[in-house]
Amino acid sequence: MAQKIEVVNPLDVMGGAEAKKGAKDAKEKAEAKSAAAKAKKKGTDKWKKKVWYTIHAPEEFERRPLGETVAEKPESLVGRTITITGRELANQPKKSHIHLRFRVMEVSGNKAHAEAVGHEIKDGYMRRVVRRRASKILSVRNYTTKDQKAFKVKAVIVTERKASRTKMRDIRKKSEETMAKVISELDSKKVIDELVFGTITNKIYPEIKRAVPIKRIEITRSELLASK
Repeated sequence: MAQKIEVVNPLDVMGGAEAKKGAKDAKEKAEAKSAAAKAKKKGTDKWKKKVWYTIHAPEEFERRPLGETVAEKPESLVGRTITITGRELANQPKKSHIHLRFRVMEVSGNKAHAEAVGHEIKDGYMRRVVRRRASKILSVRNYTTKDQKAFKVKAVIVTERKASRTKMRDIRKKSEETMAKVISELDSKKVIDELVFGTITNKIYPEIKRAVPIKRIEITRSELLASK
């Protein structure tokens, strides 16, 4: 008796494999689409839980609004920082090169109350100020306020003409003595306001102008240091 032999068409085998692969790919795409939809819904639900808060400056800056932010819980706002220019804060175009930094201390309702913790003037601005045939005197030092808070302050003094090393040393010493005296009489909450918008530089100028003509005094950076 002749044995019956089944002939398999290679094309049929290939077609079946491709069909299985196509079904597998379709299943994987469907699963990925479902996972993406769930993730999107979860993200949307999480966003719906967040609340908008307005960050306000302290009393020294007339409690002006600094900006808005979102958070799920009010306590998560505490410690956040926000940076704003002097122009935006006080509507003073001449202070647009100064960046002030505030830190959220407490939240009441939809208002986040911040304190000033520092400021900075970018180096690019100072490079335009310092010209040739002038001396730049740099001072970086920590100062203590009336309520025993410490601030690190960086000041730059630019002279009209070249100054000798001796005169530069005398100018730095005298400016630091004046700065220490003024800051020691201030409450910590008022220091940043005084450094940026106050008269500290005007108090330093008369003390150092006798040594050599002074072109400019800039307090380029300040930072409230953490309590030990």
